[in-house]
Amino acid sequence: MPAEMLHTSQELLNRIAAGDQEAFAALHHQYWDECYGLALAFLKSPDQAEDVVQDVFMKLWVKRSSLPAINDFTPYFMVMVRNEIINYLRQLAQRQKKHAQYVSDNSVNLQQFFAVSDEDTAAVIRKALGELTDRQQQIFSLSRDAGLSHEEIAEQLGLSKKTVSNTITQVLNHLRITLYQHGLMAWLAWVVLKQ
Repeated sequence: MPAEMLHTSQELLNRIAAGDQEAFAALHHQYWDECYGLALAFLKSPDQAEDVVQDVFMKLWVKRSSLPAINDFTPYFMVMVRNEIINYLRQLAQRQKKHAQYVSDNSVNLQQFFAVSDEDTAAVIRKALGELTDRQQQIFSLSRDAGLSHEEIAEQLGLSKKTVSNTITQVLNHLRITLYQHGLMAWLAWVVLKQ
């Protein structure tokens, strides 16, 4: 860490605790690469690593009022990152286990499952997708229909990977809520497992 950051570290924490978003942006800029590198080393997926680091920074902002009490921020923060990676890996393992169990419990193959779905279900999904902004529809279509990665979409549309990732998360959340509201639980499980 540069010497000038060592001198301003406590000042930054105090400013962040007071809700200073510029100070938080400076801290974010200072630690992003190191945190992302650590997450990527464990997760081996740029998108997953980015999601984990975003979650860490979000949690840090939520508990910002406790920051001035931290004497040595870097080790504290890196433990936060490590714990978030561990939690993510646990959740991923649980999701994979649930998926395997779901497939095992439902011997009907997916082709039959989708063939059974009726026009009403397709209409609900079309309506939910129609409620999205043009940008959300474009990003989601490039992801799901064209099979592009977050990085490829970002490059094609001139956006940041974070924006693409956040947009896809928003769309999936919207689909989940819509499917749940219409009692389409099997489709809801499919949307969750596709993420």
